Amino acid sequence: MRNSNISLDRWKQQCWTLLSTLAVLGLVTWLAALASPAYPIDPNRAMSQYVHERWGTEQGFPRGPVYAIAQSSDGYLWIGTQAGLIRFDGLNFRLVRDAPASLNGSSVLGLRPDREGNLWVRLEGSTLLRYRDGVFDSPTSDLSSMNSLITAMNQTSEGNLLLSFMERGVIVYRQGRFEMVADASALPRSPVLSVAQTPDGSVWLGTRGAGLFRVRQGQISSVAEGLPDPKVNCLLADVNGNLWVGTDNGIVRWNGTRLVAAGIPAFFKHLQVLTLVRDRDANIWVGTDSGGLVRLNGRGVSALKGEGQSQEAVTALFEDREGNLWIGSDSGIERLRDTAFMTYSLPEGLPSDGNKPVFVDSENRLWVPPVEGGLWWVKDGRHGRATNAGLDQDVVYSIAGRNGELWLGRRHGGLTVLRSERGPFHVRSYRQADGLAQDSVYSVYLARDGRVWAGTLSAGVSALNNNRFTNYTTADGLASNTVASILESADGTMWFATPSGLSALSKGHWQGYTAQNGLPSENVNCLMEDSTGVLWVGTASGISFGDRRSFRVPREVPAPLREQVLGLAEDKYRWLWIATSNHVLRVNRDKLLTGRPG
Repeated sequence: MRNSNISLDRWKQQCWTLLSTLAVLGLVTWLAALASPAYPIDPNRAMSQYVHERWGTEQGFPRGPVYAIAQSSDGYLWIGTQAGLIRFDGLNFRLVRDAPASLNGSSVLGLRPDREGNLWVRLEGSTLLRYRDGVFDSPTSDLSSMNSLITAMNQTSEGNLLLSFMERGVIVYRQGRFEMVADASALPRSPVLSVAQTPDGSVWLGTRGAGLFRVRQGQISSVAEGLPDPKVNCLLADVNGNLWVGTDNGIVRWNGTRLVAAGIPAFFKHLQVLTLVRDRDANIWVGTDSGGLVRLNGRGVSALKGEGQSQEAVTALFEDREGNLWIGSDSGIERLRDTAFMTYSLPEGLPSDGNKPVFVDSENRLWVPPVEGGLWWVKDGRHGRATNAGLDQDVVYSIAGRNGELWLGRRHGGLTVLRSERGPFHVRSYRQADGLAQDSVYSVYLARDGRVWAGTLSAGVSALNNNRFTNYTTADGLASNTVASILESADGTMWFATPSGLSALSKGHWQGYTAQNGLPSENVNCLMEDSTGVLWVGTASGISFGDRRSFRVPREVPAPLREQVLGLAEDKYRWLWIATSNHVLRVNRDKLLTGRPG
């Protein structure tokens, strides 16, 4: 190997850094293929993988419990608390003091938008305010005859405002008028704590101590069978016709004919359910008194901070237009949100927080080799490890795969393949005794003709075809016997990144590229061919692009693109993701090619 001004130990250390960075980039690339520009709450993520933010009195949030959260048509987030009404503009929380005098010092118990663009504010007692186009008013002319305590507020299935009055009954606000749905004389004397309407037109009432009632076509009936507790705190009607019922003793679901607990985990039994919301990905979020925040979906139940732990009561839940989940409690407000990045570490069941390359196979299984050795997989919230062929005692440097096959480059164990056909994996390893150039395989690549290329740490590169190896070294034209990355371009040329330059093998002929051919450095770390056929080269001194004729460095690039480039990928929007020694960058490819990357 030609002297490249770095020791083998230092080169190994750079390899670890490169692999660790590629692990991040690999996850980003995987998600970029799946995600849209907005990031709603992903039902496939573990609770620990969401970005979790919290605001309390230390961050300027007013003291007191949160009772309700909503968003108005102008984009503001509104929070009803014991201290009053709070507006969030994306940066700051502000207690509203310039609205009607009735708001000053009053607890806000409910917030609901309607289909006409109004935001309704329910105060303690019988006061109801309306907000629209930046102005608050009070519909006193319509409600003056009510003079009754408002106990519950929600939307109808059509988006109109639905109200329950203590001594008047259930009323809907439609086209500027309040209309009676059910007179109080036909309802139980127990106060109504929750109200909802299912798509079939039924209006449901949850009471403080008399159970659940249904109003349909003017008829009122009690629904008691299957109800775990007569105190119904919250109701949630979904688009599928289900009604979720939260009580002081767990949660049940109306399936169209009866209340059932089927599909609801036993974890909810004996929990006091205070609030419910369904997000756009069909997750059911449950706020409880002692179990904190819980997510329920087809994959089961997940608690934000662990099951069985005593948590602060969750008193309000809301999903905003960006897909963020807002959580209200006795001491402040929190937000859960997704990002383009997904983290896999100790909370997700991996043995450590430090990992190297990652790979997602044809069955959507994520393979992750920890820094300390071994090989783990993650899929659908489950995880495990591969122990065949001594994998649990070795370090995996690189991973490549195709349908039913996973190829691994190992520190000591050579080249290993895991094959599966809807069953357990069958393992085979190739070592130096089998013709492999060296048992330390640093890079692996699967060519279109079926050959498996294995770049070694100090003995060149091997090509496996029909169980026979062909080896290439510097004596054949390879720039260095240390191969960091391998790529096959669209024209069939095989490219090899080394610390002494870039090598190309085409139709049996070798060609080398160095700084004289336009590379910013001869120490080449990574390679990528984009969707238009441009070859991108990441080096110790930045990035370059070109083809078999020559390479050049983009003009007027920012300083981070002159750092050591350790990973390259292209997303489905044709943007480049570039991992450097200090950054992960997303760059417009076309602007980078034309010298305008800003």
